[in-house]
Amino acid sequence: MRFLAQDLRYAFRMLAKRPGATAVVVLSLALGIGANSAIFSLVNALLFRPPAVHEPGRLADIWLHNKKASGFLEGYYPLSFPDYIYYRDHNSVFSGVAALAGDGTTVIWNRNGQGEALQGILVSANYFSVVGVPLKAGRGFLPEDDAAAGRAVALVSESFARRLGGDQEALGTTLMLNGRTCAIVGVVPGFFHNVMADIAPDLWMPMGMQTTISPSLDLTSRNENFLEVYGRLRPGVTWRQAGANLLVLSRQLAQSYPDTEKNFEAQAYRAALIPGPFRGFLSIITAALMAVVALVLLIACANAANLLLAQSSARAREMAVRSALGAGRWRLLRQPLTESVLLGCLGGAAGLLLAAIAVPLLLRLKPPGLPVEFEAPLDWRVLGFTLAAGVLAGVVFGLAPALRASRLDVSSRLKDGTAAAGQGRSRLRSFLVTAQVAVCLVLLIGAGLCLRSLGNARSIDPGFDTRNGLVASLDVETLGYDKTRGPALYQDLLGRVSALPGVRSVSMADMMPLGTAESVEGVVAEGSKTGDVHGGRTELTAGSLIVAPGYFRTMGIPLLEGRDFSAADNARAPKVVIINDTMARRAWPGRNPVGRRITRGSGKDRETLEVLGVVKTGKYRTLGEDPRPFMYHPYAQNYAPLMHLIVRTAGDNASVLDGMRRVVQALDPHLALYDVETLQQLMLLPLFPARAAGLLFGVLGTIALLLAMGGLYGVISYLVALRTHEVGIRMALGARAGDVMRLVVGNGMRLALAGVAVGLAGAFALTRLLSSLLYGIGPADLATFAAIALALSGVAFLASYIPARRATKVDPMVALRHE
Repeated sequence: MRFLAQDLRYAFRMLAKRPGATAVVVLSLALGIGANSAIFSLVNALLFRPPAVHEPGRLADIWLHNKKASGFLEGYYPLSFPDYIYYRDHNSVFSGVAALAGDGTTVIWNRNGQGEALQGILVSANYFSVVGVPLKAGRGFLPEDDAAAGRAVALVSESFARRLGGDQEALGTTLMLNGRTCAIVGVVPGFFHNVMADIAPDLWMPMGMQTTISPSLDLTSRNENFLEVYGRLRPGVTWRQAGANLLVLSRQLAQSYPDTEKNFEAQAYRAALIPGPFRGFLSIITAALMAVVALVLLIACANAANLLLAQSSARAREMAVRSALGAGRWRLLRQPLTESVLLGCLGGAAGLLLAAIAVPLLLRLKPPGLPVEFEAPLDWRVLGFTLAAGVLAGVVFGLAPALRASRLDVSSRLKDGTAAAGQGRSRLRSFLVTAQVAVCLVLLIGAGLCLRSLGNARSIDPGFDTRNGLVASLDVETLGYDKTRGPALYQDLLGRVSALPGVRSVSMADMMPLGTAESVEGVVAEGSKTGDVHGGRTELTAGSLIVAPGYFRTMGIPLLEGRDFSAADNARAPKVVIINDTMARRAWPGRNPVGRRITRGSGKDRETLEVLGVVKTGKYRTLGEDPRPFMYHPYAQNYAPLMHLIVRTAGDNASVLDGMRRVVQALDPHLALYDVETLQQLMLLPLFPARAAGLLFGVLGTIALLLAMGGLYGVISYLVALRTHEVGIRMALGARAGDVMRLVVGNGMRLALAGVAVGLAGAFALTRLLSSLLYGIGPADLATFAAIALALSGVAFLASYIPARRATKVDPMVALRHE
């Protein structure tokens, strides 16, 4: 330790004597380590950070798995309510089993005669005790709260309690929720959202309030799987024992209910932000992402290694003196390694500051409509990773210079301390520069492909007009509207909103295209032989929407044949449907589909629909999807309580939105619009993968370019400085400035072009991994490859030209006199 302290003091003095070089190395490492720490902080939040609960290592996340499923991520389901009750009451390994209705629901708070949408979620009465979250104030739910006739109570989030005046003021407050009075009995601490990444609720309510909050949930069906189920292991019970007990219970259920439970078995995972069944897949993605940012760190390490190699030549006499005084090779090796590790730690500290700035910016990339809430703090894992990255980087970039410095000819160095770098050292520097350029080219090509893909994605026609449009959600089921009152309310709403100033047209749909939900059904087209054979019938699989009249005009979807829905297409009229042109071509190629029939359902639910019209095919699930069959059903014949109100405006969205809210309040003060966004904001979700990939590769590619070109410039400058004597002799013998320029630039361009060649080969192999993120462009797009290679070669030329121009200014007499 005494020698280590001595080495550290000397390392600090040496770094302080070279502030410029030290700053360059630290900045390079900060960029590389900072990028890695920022990405690792996200990985840590998703995969490694345990939930903020008591003894998280004993909290299990329980899922059902279909043994017949063959896909990597297929066949995993949450539990139905009857399944949850069975595993809760019959297991012998958990001290408690709790449930949460995973999707959450919108709850309308009637506040002084005006409705406000809150985010609520149903949980079992024992949820907080099993999960292990102490309440900030008040009490939790009682077993009787789970009963259907129980008292209406709720727990509120800490942030919502502040809206009511504070924790103590919120306790006992009565809220009007979905038309029913509900008392607040407790406050949930602000650090707790949910065990898994989902929503950040305002309210938690017991299962006994299901008919008020989510009447569509069926607590008796074994086919409706909507519950996230958690169990807390008893003391002394292992995970293997828990899995074995769940397997026994699964077999018992399969014997009792073979129709629904035959192929399913329950599995327990350690509770985490990402559910257990999907963490393996996410681990592969994050490993690939970490590998990409690691390339930037390698470029930074190569920069630092080049600089230290240059300095090792200047310190050759120092090392020779140390050796002559009796220092062994390990002692000679340890001093430069100490300096490089110190540089790595300084770079890590600076990188941590950059990561602290970058992580919040990365989290802001999340589209507003994506229902995921999580934080990525710089905790001890991130600190440990950054420290390890700094130390490892210091060893990586410092080892080669240290080995070179410790392997020397003492006699020759003591005679001539100004000896230039040897051929081996020059070859190593050249290799490092070539590797930098190659890695930089791979990242830049990835950035170019992603940015071009983003441009293509933005220009893709989604099938509807995104300009001057508003979308707002409305759910009338929880307020007791049935199939008679619901349509009447929506009809009145459409009429009043259409009369508002600034509204051009208005309609509704049960789902929005390119959203997070979709509906797919199998149908039989009359006289068609195209499709998949199921049960002796040739079926077409088509997506479907329920829409109100005027939907196509409001969304800007062209009607190609036939007519739109009208008020005449009501519940008493014959069943009708409108299809897209892709479905028309698949079902009746070369024939007019208008007037033909489609059959859906079976048995008593079977019904025949007449095709009214054909509309242009759009994008329904993703922007990159191939044209797919799609159907539109009239709302008057297919009631749905949750609808999205779509309004085409003249441009003043704010005033129209205020008018819409006034109309809703006038119709029913318990109602409120929620999830309000423009049609352009709606596009943020489908564009998210392209935006995220483009930004990530763009930033990493830019950093890599700066580091690589800085490394090339530094090496060429250093070689020019070493060859000052040679340049002076050449010019004294008659060499012209152009000759010197070609000599120096040629050396730099040979290194750069070698790196470009290696980088092109690597890019051809690696960019295929990006194919799923690219729109309208292939992973081996020659135009992108050629443009990036030429641009990088041009930048490399500039990095070589500047020191070459300086070399041409050498005065032969001054250079020779100096030598």
